Amino acid sequence: MLLSLTTRACEPGITVIELSGRITLGRESGQIEASILKALNEGGQKIVLDMSGVTYIDSTGIGIIAYCFGKISQKGAQGAVSGASGLVLDVFKLTRIDSVVKFYPDLNAACEAFGSSAKSA
Repeated sequence: MLLSLTTRACEPGITVIELSGRITLGRESGQIEASILKALNEGGQKIVLDMSGVTYIDSTGIGIIAYCFGKISQKGAQGAVSGASGLVLDVFKLTRIDSVVKFYPDLNAACEAFGSSAKSA
């Protein structure tokens, strides 16, 4: 299955980019960067990549995710990954991306974490 993306909000001020399929070398993976940059340019300050539907990620995908989180940080925004599991989560741990990006077990946990940080700010 090729990569597909859907953008929505889980709470006011939190942009969710839902990914499903495979994140590999190819045109489709460029959609991730475009979606994140669009969210940032539209004033998004909290972005969650929901990867619960991702079945495979290769080194290109890891590179794109790392690049995008760099852009999120440069804009002073916050980012997180939710729902990564199995081999996809193992690749993030192996590359130590999980030490610089916040990971949550599911979308609800990520939205709650961002929501509570907004309420305490």
